[in-house]
Amino acid sequence: MLRPLIRFLSVLALLFCLSAPAEAQRVHRIGFSVGTAAPIGDFKRDRFEDDYPPLARTGANWQLNYRTDLKPYLAIGATTGFRSHRFDIETFAGPDDGLVLRKEASGWRSAHLLGDVYLQSTPNILFGYLKGSLGVSYNQAPEVLVETRFGPVRRSSDTALAPVYGIASGFGVQDGRFLLSFEIGVLRTRPEFDIQDAKGASTTVNQDMHFLSYSMGLSYTL
Repeated sequence: MLRPLIRFLSVLALLFCLSAPAEAQRVHRIGFSVGTAAPIGDFKRDRFEDDYPPLARTGANWQLNYRTDLKPYLAIGATTGFRSHRFDIETFAGPDDGLVLRKEASGWRSAHLLGDVYLQSTPNILFGYLKGSLGVSYNQAPEVLVETRFGPVRRSSDTALAPVYGIASGFGVQDGRFLLSFEIGVLRTRPEFDIQDAKGASTTVNQDMHFLSYSMGLSYTL
């Protein structure tokens, strides 16, 4: 999984080097976006046949980004972001379960750093783009505790680094130095967590943490 990341970053470095003579003509943008983070695939599964159902629910995704145009139709950039998902404790331990004395859970969390490549229509007042991203994410599994009349049900939290990649499309509206953008995209990552139960037994879980995001951003042209 790391080999594609190294190749991708090498391509970004090469593009920066080749475009150095045109620095004066390049357009640079910095921006911020916020949107939903909706789990997809196994990440939202709530089947209790699984030992550790993820029970992730829709959360939020915040991102800071930098972008520079190399050609009218080509841009590269970098993105750093954070997203969180609620763990559905009410489904895990229902409110009508008379055996439950107390329950609490933290959420799924992930921070990512990405290199981005944009294919875009010629920038104008309105233009569209397609974006590919590759990088690394730092992920955290939730801590879950349910106290019952017969003893605790517990999952420990754990953190893990993993490669992350994604694709997105969107469009932007330019007004002077400000760019308002709307984007839909998917990011995919599969970290490996070591989870301990109430008896201290450890299990390795390879957990999909894929999500779909709808976001709105505002950028400033330098």
